[in-house]
Amino acid sequence: MSRARFAFAAHPDAIADLRELPAGIRDLALLELQNLVHGSDDCLPLKGRLAGFHKVYVDPEVAYRLVIQFRQAPPTSTHKREIYLVAAGSRKDYAVYRTAHLRTGPQQEVGPDSATEARVQAARSRSTLTAERPTAGRATTPSTAPPSATAPRKAAQR
Repeated sequence: MSRARFAFAAHPDAIADLRELPAGIRDLALLELQNLVHGSDDCLPLKGRLAGFHKVYVDPEVAYRLVIQFRQAPPTSTHKREIYLVAAGSRKDYAVYRTAHLRTGPQQEVGPDSATEARVQAARSRSTLTAERPTAGRATTPSTAPPSATAPRKAAQR
């Protein structure tokens, strides 16, 4: 067998993912990981929130996936790069991708074009009406108070 081209590391929960796979699928997943470590490029880049990660098809029916990342190996490693297993599981309902995103989410930047990000920004922003209304603790001085449109009419009616 040839020498490994990459080091291997895994998220602690990804090891549990492998254990939970059906036995036949687990064997195929381990073979795929072995092939990747030995230099196979049989993976596809992911987009969106998982940009920078890759997916690996595990079974012939393509119902199971591995989510991996190629990254720098630790300084103590004999390899320059490593394959980091983030998640393993079923593609059904995008379960493996959701799991991978949850495990890497805080490290990933969510783009400003995301609908979720837009809702978060809207929820955090202040209402435009709050600037016009004085609060109980803040008195409005006459120089900064907005002009009242009803004041001249009342004076004319007297």
